[in-house]
Amino acid sequence: MLDLTKNNLNKNIFKLSIPLVVENFFHMSVFVSDTIMVARLGTDAIAAVGLAGTIFFIVSMILSSLDVGAASIVARHVGAKEMEEARIIAAQSITMSFLMGIVVSPLLVIFARKLLVFMSAEPILVSLGAGYLQILCGFMVFRLIMLACSGILRGAGDTKTPMKVTLIINVINVLLNWFLIFGIGPFPELGVMGVGCATVIAYMVGTGLLLNKLSAKKSVINITIHQVVLLDLESFKRILRISIPAAIDTFLTQMGFLFFTKIVTILGTASLAAHEIALRIESVSFMPGFALAVSTATLVGQSLGAKNISLAFLSIKRSCCFAIGFMGFFALIFLFIPEQITGLFRPETEVHSLATVCLMISAIEQPALAVYMVYAGGLRGAGDTVSPMLVAIIGTLCLHVPLAYLFGIIFHLGLAGVWFGAAIDWIVRAIVIYILYKRGRWRRIAV
Repeated sequence: MLDLTKNNLNKNIFKLSIPLVVENFFHMSVFVSDTIMVARLGTDAIAAVGLAGTIFFIVSMILSSLDVGAASIVARHVGAKEMEEARIIAAQSITMSFLMGIVVSPLLVIFARKLLVFMSAEPILVSLGAGYLQILCGFMVFRLIMLACSGILRGAGDTKTPMKVTLIINVINVLLNWFLIFGIGPFPELGVMGVGCATVIAYMVGTGLLLNKLSAKKSVINITIHQVVLLDLESFKRILRISIPAAIDTFLTQMGFLFFTKIVTILGTASLAAHEIALRIESVSFMPGFALAVSTATLVGQSLGAKNISLAFLSIKRSCCFAIGFMGFFALIFLFIPEQITGLFRPETEVHSLATVCLMISAIEQPALAVYMVYAGGLRGAGDTVSPMLVAIIGTLCLHVPLAYLFGIIFHLGLAGVWFGAAIDWIVRAIVIYILYKRGRWRRIAV
């Protein structure tokens, strides 16, 4: 349990966010290690795994966004010391994730190849990526339950358990990648398919560990099988009321990212491979911002549950200052040593050059991303998922995709133009989310 006082604010911020940074580092390491290992199979393999992985990530993020309301409600109940209500919401969140997984997974497996074709992937990429995507989507339910469990624990103030579980997932993934991609020892040489097998096995183990933690009596919030199996329609309604705007937000953002990737794919395999490398590297800079956004959501939710509005205000502002400092540091790294960083992936000359330029452009958006992440996280923690949704509508429909197409295709600036358009989008989103925060709607939300 957190000691919600102003004197303990910095301690609480770092107590929550440091494990989240580590956890996200391990999460991203799963994708980065996949990319590094599969790079030995060539540019086509990098592009195929990157594109298929992006589709899987987007779908899982859209579906898991329905758990945002659960995390917010859990945080409120924990802040108000209403633990039984928190347990019921947590259990129903897991139930929702399970139901979504078993309904959606078969559809994704069936349409996996068509999704890659829709993304304008070249035939070789469709051939390489289809089986990989089908493996990931076939076991989507484990990914969704894992994300739900992690969100529940974070809402209750436990960020260490998801961090530890993600470390285990990463170790399993790296080892199985090595064995299954290249056929080490008794294992078959599966190539790109091996990456998918390694990932789903790691997710299955992670899901089991998190469920075991939530069922333990010593857990910060423990649930029973009965609470999971017994459907509570009222809890479903509460979760969905807060989650649906967040789901729309995530859907628009991720669909924008999907079309953004489609534009990159149109530019060719080299551009797609460079984009995936730069994206993997830039994702490291997101870690402190994302961690502080999630910790802010927990602090704001619990502060409002404890009727301490001034602490909720201060939590958002101070977390934002920390995020700008950390992500600003990454911006300097991306500006001064981009060639050395992209060179770690040992790409071909053209891919290396394109990825380097993208990384330098990404430095522009780092401070704006810090502001957007933390303030959006704070609003969601308060239960205001409508404001971030409005920002997503403006950013996706009016800026992200149109500017990427304008600069990248119409103005013939290629991949650099696509990334420059995205940088402008994030700057505008940061400004708009701050304006909506100042209007104060989030202080009056009932969950």
